[in-house]
Amino acid sequence: MKLTSTISGRYPLLLFVLFSFTLQAQNAGDVIFAGTQVHTIKFQFKYANYWDSLTYYYNLGTEEYIPAAVTINGVLFDSVGVRFKGNSSFSHPNNKKSLRISFDEYVSTFKWDGEKGIHLNNFYGDPSFIREKVMLDFCRDAGINAPRANYANVYINDTLFAFYSLIEHVDKRLLSSRFGVNSGDLFKAVDAFEGLSAASDFKWYSAVPDSYYTRYEMKTDESTTAWPALIKLLDSLNNNSNTISALPFVVNLNSVYKAFAADIIFGNLDSYINSGRNFYFYFNPLTSKMEWIMWDVGLGFGVYSGGVSNFENLSVTYVLNQTQRPLFAKILNTIALKNEYLRNLCLIFTGYFNTTRLFPKIDSIANTIRPYVYADSRKQYTNNQFEINIQSDLNIQGVAGTNRIPGIKSFISARQTSVQNQLTALGVNCSLTVSRGDVVINEFLAQNSTIPDPAGQYDDWVELYNNTNHSVDLGGMYLSDSYTSPQKWTFPSGTTIDAGAYLVVWADEDAGQPGLHASFKISASGEQLILSNTDGSLLDTVKFGAQTSDVSMSRIPNGTGGFVFTTPTIGAANIGTSDAEETAAAEGREFILYHNNPNPFNSGTNINFFLPRSSEIEFRIYDALGREVKAYPFRKYPSGRNTLLFNAGSLPGGVYFVRAKFNGRFYTQQIMHIK
Repeated sequence: MKLTSTISGRYPLLLFVLFSFTLQAQNAGDVIFAGTQVHTIKFQFKYANYWDSLTYYYNLGTEEYIPAAVTINGVLFDSVGVRFKGNSSFSHPNNKKSLRISFDEYVSTFKWDGEKGIHLNNFYGDPSFIREKVMLDFCRDAGINAPRANYANVYINDTLFAFYSLIEHVDKRLLSSRFGVNSGDLFKAVDAFEGLSAASDFKWYSAVPDSYYTRYEMKTDESTTAWPALIKLLDSLNNNSNTISALPFVVNLNSVYKAFAADIIFGNLDSYINSGRNFYFYFNPLTSKMEWIMWDVGLGFGVYSGGVSNFENLSVTYVLNQTQRPLFAKILNTIALKNEYLRNLCLIFTGYFNTTRLFPKIDSIANTIRPYVYADSRKQYTNNQFEINIQSDLNIQGVAGTNRIPGIKSFISARQTSVQNQLTALGVNCSLTVSRGDVVINEFLAQNSTIPDPAGQYDDWVELYNNTNHSVDLGGMYLSDSYTSPQKWTFPSGTTIDAGAYLVVWADEDAGQPGLHASFKISASGEQLILSNTDGSLLDTVKFGAQTSDVSMSRIPNGTGGFVFTTPTIGAANIGTSDAEETAAAEGREFILYHNNPNPFNSGTNINFFLPRSSEIEFRIYDALGREVKAYPFRKYPSGRNTLLFNAGSLPGGVYFVRAKFNGRFYTQQIMHIK
């Protein structure tokens, strides 16, 4: 019999408290997941047989909730949904089950700090109690798409039950905070306990959606575009022999690079690169590209073996099987993409994975949670094993095929040495100051009869734009019109482009003439342009069709937008109206907050926004804990696209949030500062 909820009367004071509590955060969950906290969560179940009901629905596999009242940090929610969750973790030896909480299951307005649901994980296989927290905090700081983590002490019917890891739910609220839009299609990898043949592997099976229904779980409302978008992606990945001409246009590769790099750095093999599970992916309607979202990292730091014994020395290019994991295999087998991946791994590794940064954090977390761990009578491991595993290995049988459980600090020390040695051996240099999006192909003209070059000839040309607030040395970088030959023409030594400046390259094969002249011409019938870094990694690319005489293709908005046909503006800002701006004007919307550029940034970044009419706006910058670090008071900006330069100065690296206030409404954008 399905249990139903009995909702008690509402109290004005309670509603005020809940409402006020929600307003504290800039984004949903910012209060819950700030710093290291142990929240107090107390459940009251109305029915005496609640445990039997939870077990029954879990075994049934219907993900059915039962009602309970819950008080969180003294705030009452009188009816929420509770159910068991987990797979291997369900076998926790002391009946300490992982829980999924849905605040709005019975009362649609119920939210905790803006969150509609949370997960309470039982630390299965983790004597240290900190694997999830450390890795997910790392992801947050490094700008990797992932949920956030904290802790909870859980009571059931007025009795202390157990200590839990508290994990953010991946839903539309998370999509909004990470990508600025939640209307796209969200998929989750299936559990795939049947083996390789059942995994969410990104292999091609057919053009029929039925072939994928058991391999990927649709998490948002079914749409007519969801499965066709997935099939298009799989087709581009598996059936196009020239990966670099297809993959960057359907996948946000940076999100994939960083996620795979984090899995490898942390020895988290219960993920796509090995088990083929524990991830989400999202089709971002703003970019028409797939975004990667990490999930369930509790068996990281080498707890899940996946057939590997020496996690500390795991190869930075590890993948279980290239045939079975084509998404990573294609990256590793395409030189330009592999270089991009290694550069991303190098950046997050050198910036965030080191003993100097992580050891004090680990000590702080351990000191905070120690009394709660000791008081947990249902924990899987002893207090002594908790203390040992924070420092060093436990030579005991693990939960996922290992004969030891790597220590947190000993793993980090050994892994730091191993990864650094591997990067050095591979010649990976992540001290390069130019990242994707810093310098872009901004405009080009394939049929020119109106703009002469310095020699008086009317040749093809390509315009670059520097999005950063500092000059960039282009010497040794490459420009090409061929994906199969991305290093066709090299920028001469000493070639620089100033901050916010433009640089024109004539594509005419006339190397002896004044100015910059590439060793290729642009095909008016359509082809591609590629800008590559000195190490061969991709900086920018555009693929285009047939061109019209004396009509250029330009990024609108200038420097950041997509390409549209325009009147040529060689060496100057592109003039035009983006689709988003046209839509905003037509709908009478007041304000658009774009993604900043560059992002991530080292010292300064441009905050870009659009106004249909001249208006006053206030900007404030907050760190990941919600603390204000910079304020730009109300001032009047002109209509159209505007830019505000934010200089991070001495601020530490990490995630920050831009909040714009206009007409009493707030608009928020996440930015990433790398020191």
